[in-house]
Amino acid sequence: MKLFLYNHFITKIKTYSFVITLLLLLNSCATHKVQYGKNVSANETENATDTIKIAHTLFLVGDAGNADEEQAQQTLELLHQKLKKANKKSTLVFLGDNIYPKGFPADKNDSEKALAETKLTNQLKLTKGFKGKTIVIPGNHDWYSGIKGLENQADFVTKYLNDKKAFLPRKSCPIEDVKIDSTTTLITVDSEWFLEDWDNHPTINDNCDIKTREAFFDELENILNKNQEKTVVLAIHHPLLSNGSHGGQYSWEKQLFPLEKKIPLPVVGSFINLLRKTSGVSPQDLQNKQYTIYAKRIKTLLQGQKNVIVVSGHDHNLQYINKENITQIISGAGSKSEAARAINPNDFSYGGNGYATLTLFKSGDAKVTFFGNENNHEKMLFEREIIKAKEINWAATVDNKFPPTVTTSIYSTKMTNKSLFHKFLFGQHYRKYYSMPIEARTATLDTLMGGLKPIREGGGHQSVSLRMSDPKGREYVMRAMKKSATVFLQSVAFKDQYVVNDFEQTYAEDFLLDFYTTTHPYTPFAIASLSDKLGLLHTNPVLYYIPKQNGLKEFNSNFGDQLYMVEERPADNHLDGKNFGKPTNIISTDDMMANLHKDEKYSVDQKEYIRVRLFDMLIGDWDRHSDQWRWAEHKIGDKVVYTPIPRDRDQAFPKYDGTLLSILMNVPAIRHMRTFKNKIDNVKWLNREPYPLDLAFLKTAEEKDWIEQAKYIQEHLSDSDIDNAFKNLPKEVQDGTIEDIKRKLKNRKKELQKYALEYSDVLDKTVMIAGTDKKDKFILNHNARKSIEIQVFRMKKEGDELIYTKTVNDARTKNLWIYGLDDTDVFQVTGEQKSDIKIRLIGGQNNDTYNIENGRKVIVYDFKSKENTYNLDSRTKTELTDDYDVNLYNYEKPKYNVISGLPNIGYNPDDGVKVGVNINYTVNNFKQNPYTQRHVFNAFYYFATGGLEFNYAAHFPGLLGKWVIDVESLYTTPNFAMNYFGFGNETQNNDDQLGLDYNRVRIRKFNVSGAIRHVGRYGSEFSVQPIFQRMTVEETEDRYIDIPNIVNPIVFDSQNYGGLKVKYLFKNADFVSKPTLGIAFMASATWQTNLNDTKQNFPTLESILGFTHKIDPNGKLVLATLIKGKAVLNNNFDFYHGAALGGDTDLRGYRNERFLGNSYFSQSSDLRFSIGKIQRTVAPLTYGILGGFDYGRIWLDGEDSKKWHQDYGGGLWLNAINVITARISYFQSPDEKGRVIFGAAYSF
Repeated sequence: MKLFLYNHFITKIKTYSFVITLLLLLNSCATHKVQYGKNVSANETENATDTIKIAHTLFLVGDAGNADEEQAQQTLELLHQKLKKANKKSTLVFLGDNIYPKGFPADKNDSEKALAETKLTNQLKLTKGFKGKTIVIPGNHDWYSGIKGLENQADFVTKYLNDKKAFLPRKSCPIEDVKIDSTTTLITVDSEWFLEDWDNHPTINDNCDIKTREAFFDELENILNKNQEKTVVLAIHHPLLSNGSHGGQYSWEKQLFPLEKKIPLPVVGSFINLLRKTSGVSPQDLQNKQYTIYAKRIKTLLQGQKNVIVVSGHDHNLQYINKENITQIISGAGSKSEAARAINPNDFSYGGNGYATLTLFKSGDAKVTFFGNENNHEKMLFEREIIKAKEINWAATVDNKFPPTVTTSIYSTKMTNKSLFHKFLFGQHYRKYYSMPIEARTATLDTLMGGLKPIREGGGHQSVSLRMSDPKGREYVMRAMKKSATVFLQSVAFKDQYVVNDFEQTYAEDFLLDFYTTTHPYTPFAIASLSDKLGLLHTNPVLYYIPKQNGLKEFNSNFGDQLYMVEERPADNHLDGKNFGKPTNIISTDDMMANLHKDEKYSVDQKEYIRVRLFDMLIGDWDRHSDQWRWAEHKIGDKVVYTPIPRDRDQAFPKYDGTLLSILMNVPAIRHMRTFKNKIDNVKWLNREPYPLDLAFLKTAEEKDWIEQAKYIQEHLSDSDIDNAFKNLPKEVQDGTIEDIKRKLKNRKKELQKYALEYSDVLDKTVMIAGTDKKDKFILNHNARKSIEIQVFRMKKEGDELIYTKTVNDARTKNLWIYGLDDTDVFQVTGEQKSDIKIRLIGGQNNDTYNIENGRKVIVYDFKSKENTYNLDSRTKTELTDDYDVNLYNYEKPKYNVISGLPNIGYNPDDGVKVGVNINYTVNNFKQNPYTQRHVFNAFYYFATGGLEFNYAAHFPGLLGKWVIDVESLYTTPNFAMNYFGFGNETQNNDDQLGLDYNRVRIRKFNVSGAIRHVGRYGSEFSVQPIFQRMTVEETEDRYIDIPNIVNPIVFDSQNYGGLKVKYLFKNADFVSKPTLGIAFMASATWQTNLNDTKQNFPTLESILGFTHKIDPNGKLVLATLIKGKAVLNNNFDFYHGAALGGDTDLRGYRNERFLGNSYFSQSSDLRFSIGKIQRTVAPLTYGILGGFDYGRIWLDGEDSKKWHQDYGGGLWLNAINVITARISYFQSPDEKGRVIFGAAYSF
């Protein structure tokens, strides 16, 4: 270890360490030659399979956009010969980047149109003599000419092939699925749609129902769930995994020639590649921030599936990757070639031209074959079976004779036995009913409902369910009474990483399973009877014990031998059901919403909807988001009316008791989860989840409508009806608890009109009206004081047709948002009376007309780049912007303002224990990113000194377009602020003799700063920040600061400073809490002056540069390094503004601010090694060790010091599911005592 203590060693480290960091990427072994993973033999191919057993063959070729070049034409001709021999059960898939370099021109008269058509034609000619189907998907180069260019390419392809479904997805949508045959589904995805900056494409999503990226993920999840029993091929240009250049793997040639122009840049080339790989600055690289979001979310959806094959282009090579339960095929070598690497044991790569075939067999097996173009001859390079048919291990001879009833429970007694302390903190809940033995009828699927056959597992976010169908095709759902904690965590809390297996057998799983006992497991069986009395549509759940049996087939592995709730699935195969109102159709909320926007003939039955929403409040059911509804369609003349069918009533009558839990339930994220009591204690928060739906559907509802339906419920639901409904529960649970629920239900019914009025007031605060995708006219009349009459018309050839009228007044309404949606709309504001309601008119697509005669409190929003007609008075404000989110109608946008407070506690050695409060107030108005305003206030009291500290911060993310405004302030009475050892690179530290407090300085601070900050899409921030500081140093006796002339004595008086700081910041990491690949860069310039003496001004420059890079492919061994530098450019500064070195982020073996001068430089480096996992904890943990080394020094004008300081050390770290890291480390310097460091993250 003495080696670390000598300055000559440090000098060598200083000279070479950064070069070593740069050379990290030189371990890249990407080549143009064939590479195989360690488990793959170079001669390995699968046994030939009888072609009779082949169900379908997909021919995969991507990035063929240079098809006018000779090498590409040779490759495509080899494919053409193969295609001519293929039968009808074949599909040719072009995987994007179909026209290099800029896609199809947006202007059909463009001079480059002919070349673009030639490149497309050279590819599409492959279909000559091909009996199968051809599908083309877009890539990033196909977007270079925008939406119009993409549409032009789609037109050319569909006309050439005479097939409207040849270019997918259609209508510039992001996703569309195609049935290949009865056992295979092809999902096509336009991945560049996700990666694009939508503000640059005002017409994006004009013709598509999917308007948000979140809606895209929902649609993909739905399609995957619907196709569980099939083989799914996901065709998507940008791969989820890659070992080519887009995945950060480079060849030696790329290290030397990193740019497109072949200029040799040795070492510099490696540094450029390092920057590219860690920064993700290219939106086309997997490391890019947006690309990472896209890939992580889709991988998370796929990792629980065993039937999905991902096929992509993008990287100009051939790859097969099998990792993280993802099967990834890359065939992007149609016209270009680039090196690639086989990293994982089963991988394959080839950096030459070629294509791939995916063969799907009738058995369910699948294999991939790669073909290369070697000297204009086709060569099979690799073949592998990638999916094996499902093996059904359930014995068909199992005894299917079961007793008529079985007595069992949902949970075991062990699961519900809790200590008194646990019950004190978290309550009794309905826990005992989960382990209470219940006698239930036994069901066998072959006789239940006339005989049920399982179809597929359900896609619920809590329940474990199985979808089944009867001989008539009507579908039912059997839902386990025991919910899944891991499925809930996966779907709600961890959307970007797969954690189902990680959370099994953890305390987090135990806690959630116990939390589920806050709802009574058997009360849902009373809901149908209550609903019948009120004329509400509903399902009819029935309790059964379902054993494992032949009828469950392969689903026996996950289902059976439990209690289940079986009920109808509200869908279009139950149109004869009386409990669904015998409708003409049953559709989802999204489909119903799309119809409402399509035409004014579609509407929601407002009376029925209000009644069912009041029923929700009556039973305390807070879980009423959009997927909890289905809609019964009824045709009445030329009108279509939708009646709500509520489903999943498992959150009714909840009980959140316990001392700690009752406090935690006031946290804003879960504040809407209210305990079922005699009275509704907060009507507004109980309805937080359905609030956006209520605003969207109840366009014309008034206070009287709510009162009318409240009376209806009171008159039609008698106390005896309530008593009878609960007789449907198992007799074992019909005890005092049920009596208590019935009593509370009756009491709540008595005051239902009061609750109706309260919630009607909540809904009237912000009124949101949306037109249709046809020509609408909105007339706002200020004809009466303090009120506005709203008339909505449909403009038709024969004249305007009045659809509805609504009047709002100042006493109840503060905001009025009116969306025109698609087509050409007219907005007219008339009348001279005054109103304080803030009116926002959002035009949407096409040429809208604004005739504003009374523009007081009116703001017009529309696209800046689109033509509209504006007849505005001088009082009207306009915000014309191509900001996608501003112009988008999103019914989920309205949110409550939120105020919350939490206690806070802390400690520092000088001031002892501090206690305080943290108060947050979040404003959610029209512009949200993700909120409109946030105000944070902290106050602390220090017991040891009686000191106080106050912090206030405000953030306004949408006030200046894409710029964020920040305001921050701090006031403290004198408390520990920093250490001071004097100026110099070789100052003394006498901790041993004088103690730690000797060098501590107490400062009273008052700081105020404001900033405007621009946040980029890929991790960059640029800010300009005016600063004000008032600093008063306490002259504490018997401390270093008390030595005469050790500091400028003016610091003991209040010093006021003003200044300006300009900062650029860029950060990128694959995982924030446990990065294996990333970069951090910051550069700032600050100018400050002492307002008491303006001659005392000083500029400061500061910068950091840090890299994190995995050394092994799986990221078990990671190198992280951070370089820091700072310089104060003159000597006009006081000690607390100097360049200070020492502490957790630079010289970790030294105390904070250990050395002080005009400037400093330091580098810190860590090697972090992941050892293993700990499962049986609160959350799954990964643990490991780290070893670190730091060096650095400061410079002081007038001091002649050659010394470099250094330290080394190591430590342990724990990481919980890539969310939070805890570490403890010990660092030793040669000059001073070692330091133990605790932290909630890595030092850098």
